[in-house]
Amino acid sequence: MSRLKVEKLLPPLILFSFALMLFYPLVNVMKEALTVDGRFSFELIQELAKDYGWLDALSNSLIVGGITALLATLLGFVFAYGMHFTNLPKGFKWIIEKCFFLPMLLPTITYGFVLIYSFGRQGLWTRLFGHELFSIYGKSGVVLGLLIYTIPVTFLLMNDAMNYLDKRYLTVSRLMGDGILRGLRITILQPLSKTFGVAFVQAFFMSFTDFGIPVAVGGRETFITTLLYEYFMGSIPDFNRGAVIALIMLVPSIISILFLRKIQKNDHTSPGTSTSIKSNRIRDCLFSIGMTIGGLFIVGIFLVMFLIPFVEGWPFDLTFTTRHIEAFMQTSDLRRTLNTGLIVAFWTALVGTVIAYLAAVFTARSVKQSMILKMIDSLASVTNSIPGMVLGIAYLLVFSGTTLQSTISILVIANMIHYFATPYQLAKSALLKMNPNWENTAKMMGDSWFETLVRIILPNSKRTIVEMACYYFTNSMVTISAVVFLTSARTMVITTKIKELQHFGRFTEIFILSILLLLVNLTARILAQSIMRRVEANEKISKKRFDLSVIRQRFGNSRGV
Repeated sequence: MSRLKVEKLLPPLILFSFALMLFYPLVNVMKEALTVDGRFSFELIQELAKDYGWLDALSNSLIVGGITALLATLLGFVFAYGMHFTNLPKGFKWIIEKCFFLPMLLPTITYGFVLIYSFGRQGLWTRLFGHELFSIYGKSGVVLGLLIYTIPVTFLLMNDAMNYLDKRYLTVSRLMGDGILRGLRITILQPLSKTFGVAFVQAFFMSFTDFGIPVAVGGRETFITTLLYEYFMGSIPDFNRGAVIALIMLVPSIISILFLRKIQKNDHTSPGTSTSIKSNRIRDCLFSIGMTIGGLFIVGIFLVMFLIPFVEGWPFDLTFTTRHIEAFMQTSDLRRTLNTGLIVAFWTALVGTVIAYLAAVFTARSVKQSMILKMIDSLASVTNSIPGMVLGIAYLLVFSGTTLQSTISILVIANMIHYFATPYQLAKSALLKMNPNWENTAKMMGDSWFETLVRIILPNSKRTIVEMACYYFTNSMVTISAVVFLTSARTMVITTKIKELQHFGRFTEIFILSILLLLVNLTARILAQSIMRRVEANEKISKKRFDLSVIRQRFGNSRGV
């Protein structure tokens, strides 16, 4: 087979993989939900519409998701505003930023347990304050956990969007004599109106589809994700009704996709400009207090995770001990879980990055955008809008009884599809910024497509590739929504093991696994940052050498003349 044929074969293969691993399972979910006794029917949907338990779970998820999205969007904006429009020290901002990103390195199911051990009846902060500050179980606990989960994302969106603001308008507004509120509305709120919409939708979608926090602190309240889990993994499984709920969970996904596409249409951005921020000690003082409280609150909640494994027996015997750690290291079952999680994350990062990068190369660097490439681009953009639980159920229905059932391969495939959109967009964005004439020049020099890819395209996107692999790796380590339906005792990963340990009340082991997971993700992040900095430094040295060689060449030519 010639290289040219390989180049032409890859896009249809990628598209076929999407059809096989994404659409075929989803169509099966639809078939399961709309079939009764082998015939097409809406009977199951009508039955659920009359079921008060299901309606209660749906309304709980909608209410909690709406409240969380609203609060997370507002707090994300306030914290991002403090980063951009105050004169607080850079070191202080750096520390606060890292505090906000800490929860992203842990699975959401851990959030619920640290909340219980922080604010429950025998929690750390309850004992320090002498009384229970609020009830951690039910909607209040779920909203608090979901806020910790979504604020890093809304903060990230707002922080990034503020980089593109033209801050010179602030000076103009002041010169025009605008008041504080009018200046804020014209120069910041109006330009960020689309970002507010995106942040709200993202936070709502994450809250509505999250499984880890409701299952940990939901208490007697039912939510759509916990009900879905009961239908598939409970004592009396009901796959048909579970499939109907999974189908209904896709509705917010479709609405969010359509909404995001509409508000992001023709949303062109240009590099922002900076200007000196007016000195205001009261403003800086208020923001420093607010941001410190926010950062300390997050760190304070997760502090208990580092205490429990090192005391004899919380909360009555607080003697320091390493007995739990030693017992953990001798438990082969827990060590195997850690190893399985690392293997799944490694293969997801490796294979997922290769496929996402190749897909982006074809859609971003091809002169002619064929129908296949347009379809790949459209499909790639919607993968992370499909709830992980729906994807997991779809795979459970399709691959049960096959050789893929309960294997590491199916976990890797589920993670690759679930998180495909972001690495793909990272690669596409980087590839679009490269010189569009490189392929033509290489072709004139006699290079094939593969040689151009290896010699030119890949070396110029090393940092993006590292970033893609890191994103895949860390998310594979913390995900639970899709894999909770696909693991077995032999292929259990850390997050699903934590879910199992919850049933036996073994919270010390849960926190040890969470600490290990945090250390693994931190190491991955630090390693990725180190590689990216080294690549950047090498690029600067190469550019400097190239510039010097050009100057010497020109200087030599002028002397010769």
